[in-house]
Amino acid sequence: MKNLLFILCIATIMSCNNDPRAKLPQTGNFGTTVSADSAKTVSDVMAQFQTADSFPVKVTGIIEEYCKGEGCWMTLENKGGEALFIEVENKAFVLPNNISGKIAVVDGKAVKEIVKGKTELKISATGILIK
Repeated sequence: MKNLLFILCIATIMSCNNDPRAKLPQTGNFGTTVSADSAKTVSDVMAQFQTADSFPVKVTGIIEEYCKGEGCWMTLENKGGEALFIEVENKAFVLPNNISGKIAVVDGKAVKEIVKGKTELKISATGILIK
């Protein structure tokens, strides 16, 4: 009985350490390949939302927060304003852990939506470069 308990404990510990995100590199391309060429700032993208509800975009900024569960979203810092929400389009790829404070370049589609009476600004990302 003690052996069975010991084996279950080891199996539990090992399963907790098998997070595939822990094996991802901390930098590089995720999803489609992205370069930093012609990337706009977060404040430029936020200003563009004043005249358009959706548009293709490449934006760069500092990662403020990220999804620690599935690795499916992050926010980019917007000095003096609300952070820009980035979601991985169709959960096609995951983001690594421990990326707060790193610089990201995001390629995707910017979308303004009204959800429960509140305007939400977000980018649906097809590719992200983390530097």
